[in-house]
Amino acid sequence: MPISFIWVTLTPMNKELETTVCTSVEWVGRAHCDKCHIRRLMLFSELPDSAFERLLQPIDHFLYAPGSTIYEAGTRKNFVYSIRRGMVKLVHVAQDGSYRIVRLLGPGSAIGLELLDGADGYHHAAIAVNQVDLCKIPVPTIRQLESKHPILYEKVGEQLQEQLDLADQWIIALGAGTAKQRVAQLLLVLDKFFADKNDAFMMPSGEDMAAMIGIAVETVSRTIAEFKRRKLLYKTEGKLYTCNVPALQELSLQH
Repeated sequence: MPISFIWVTLTPMNKELETTVCTSVEWVGRAHCDKCHIRRLMLFSELPDSAFERLLQPIDHFLYAPGSTIYEAGTRKNFVYSIRRGMVKLVHVAQDGSYRIVRLLGPGSAIGLELLDGADGYHHAAIAVNQVDLCKIPVPTIRQLESKHPILYEKVGEQLQEQLDLADQWIIALGAGTAKQRVAQLLLVLDKFFADKNDAFMMPSGEDMAAMIGIAVETVSRTIAEFKRRKLLYKTEGKLYTCNVPALQELSLQH
């Protein structure tokens, strides 16, 4: 299935604001990271307060609308992005226009880290699944950490490796087994990494789910409907769902 890249202009959302601090999802502009109420989740969570004034000034905070492209594969914007809220899908587009979602990432994760590992451009397209709130960090800012905060820079490298390992686990978990087992594994991934305090997670579209696990959209729809009938999946409100984790784990391991 071909995927189209749509750039959504978020005016006036992208306008920089001089006096407001970054303590609300509604504010977008020059980041004040020392005031960030979710700083513990972010890429620079362990940076001392004294460093923000001179080191983090180049960081900006943006909102992306659902379906908008944060960056396209092969481009090099020279930025890494740290996700504050929302869900981002990393998409591989084949030469024939078909696509595969290789990873979902949520709050506390960073995207574009491959630029720190010498890549000439982004490996995949990054697209907002729902409204995404993120910080845009220039690569040179991160490079400064090597000399000024080497321990923190080492942790950035560890996060890069963790995300590479997670990608391998994703491919193994979601790319094998029957259609029902793949859907079950995907629901377990959503529950583990994206559930809120009420254990509810946002269900991606059928097209996105099919692109993640390599089966037909119709098969995804039938399987989800069956899981609901069998009380393996429960709809709470809107696009939010909870699932029967033990039952899905058992199903995913069946031979």
